[in-house]
Amino acid sequence: MKFSIAFVQPNFRQGPGGVGAYLPYSCGLLWAFALTRPLIKENFQLDRFVYQREDLHEAAISLANNDVIAFSTYVWNNNYNYTLAKKIKEINPKALLVFGGPQPPISKKNIFTDYMPFADLVVKQEGELTFAAILESFIFGYGFDNIKGLLINNNGTVIDTGEPIRIGNVDIVPSPYLTGVFDSLVPLEKEWNATLETNRGCPYQCTYCDWGSLTYSKIKKFNLERVFAELEWMGKNKIGFADIADANFGIFPERDNMVVDKLIEVQQRTGFPYRTGWSWAKNQKSSVLEIAKKLIDSGHFNNGMTVSLQTLDPTTLDIVKRSNLEINRVEEIIEEAAKYNVPVNAEMILGLPGETLESWENTLFGLLELGQDDSIEVWNAQLLENTEMNLEQKEKFQIKSQMVIDNFYNGITADEAPEYSEIVVETSTMPLNDMAKSYALASFQFILPSSSG
Repeated sequence: MKFSIAFVQPNFRQGPGGVGAYLPYSCGLLWAFALTRPLIKENFQLDRFVYQREDLHEAAISLANNDVIAFSTYVWNNNYNYTLAKKIKEINPKALLVFGGPQPPISKKNIFTDYMPFADLVVKQEGELTFAAILESFIFGYGFDNIKGLLINNNGTVIDTGEPIRIGNVDIVPSPYLTGVFDSLVPLEKEWNATLETNRGCPYQCTYCDWGSLTYSKIKKFNLERVFAELEWMGKNKIGFADIADANFGIFPERDNMVVDKLIEVQQRTGFPYRTGWSWAKNQKSSVLEIAKKLIDSGHFNNGMTVSLQTLDPTTLDIVKRSNLEINRVEEIIEEAAKYNVPVNAEMILGLPGETLESWENTLFGLLELGQDDSIEVWNAQLLENTEMNLEQKEKFQIKSQMVIDNFYNGITADEAPEYSEIVVETSTMPLNDMAKSYALASFQFILPSSSG
């Protein structure tokens, strides 16, 4: 008799009427890789994926029959996952509950007493190798002490098995799309959102970001044949939205142009995907603008290009370890984008340590003086659990925060397990009153007419 396993990676419903949903890509990768181990394939059977928020009571009853339940956890499902796991553990204390993702507070010594008493194991950083080792040990009834990259709940005490073994060649992880992991999901009447990784890793160490903290390393590329095949799969299966999950798309101009060419070709032939999301390379060059221009000229992907400046203040940029474009280069990009007819969105973050009311005013007015009048998008600085800004800079820069409820894009909330973001409201260089003035200034610039308006 085989062991039963389930995966939990819910997101909020998307689109009009909430009919859209994300395919649970992270969990799909875990299962696709686990199935490459004959022992796991012979001894485990998949129950199901939880890919969107379900009734907590009903979901707990359904999932509690499994031997192993794996949770992928981030800000959009953290509270839901914790609440669901607690209910499952109450129904079936013997079920092995394994957590991963960027959100579990892996640096806290009281993680299993004050935060996650229901969790048996927490996987640190990349999960594929570690999770497969967990399942193999589970089959034989072994302990997990010898598996690198784990936090083990020993009656509330943390057993830390050390740093995980990193994946050298990412192509050892099969595609969940091409191996049929999601074949039971895609026939459902949904507007599916799929994630595409053409590479993995981020070379930057921005202190406010957990992308670099989890994957900081030399960027590792997936084979282009695999990437092209995944795009073909998306077209064939009528996937409406493709989220390109590279941290710095455009950083490899020749290769990334080939990916865009394939995307456009598939879209024009099949009609899918018809929407895309991108995280553009941090230090844009002409080659990145050319890629954005190609997408716009295709007639299907009018995304424009986001320039993630965050601030123009050199002191703040140095504190958050954010190497930025020189101010004259920012001006060149804005001017060049106008020639290419590529809309530019300047992304800024309000509340970073070191920022002052004066420096924030200089940043906003400086952008306008440089000719940036397409879009200036201002985000509140957020304390993400495992970032350097939260773990090391919070005390040093007297960062104070406020928990605010997340409604996400479609306004759907869950009364039983609402999600929250921890927003920065004060720092040693920007007291609360100055933060409010800075926010008001940012809001005011949204209603200013552009030079072409």
